[in-house]
Amino acid sequence: MSRYVIIILVMSLVTMIPRILPFIFSDTLGKNKKLKKFFKYIPYTILGMLIIPDIFYSTGNVITGIIGFFAAVILSFFRFNSIVVVITTVLIVYVLNLFVI
Repeated sequence: MSRYVIIILVMSLVTMIPRILPFIFSDTLGKNKKLKKFFKYIPYTILGMLIIPDIFYSTGNVITGIIGFFAAVILSFFRFNSIVVVITTVLIVYVLNLFVI
């Protein structure tokens, strides 16, 4: 076998292992309530970790990013639909960038 084929096979095996392991251990992981609660919050944590740093620098102005962030938090707190939150926040930041700052 050529070196490239071996590298591709090893890389595919390394990629498949993290995807298969949860299915193998799903019976034991599903019974632990603390672990279930931990995994329940992981998607929100990762999403926040990916989005929040970019909020402040996405507009080129940190102040409008912070105002947009707080607008989205306030609208979400009052349980508005996600589309309403996104559109309203985009409009607020757009208007701030055009006229105010």
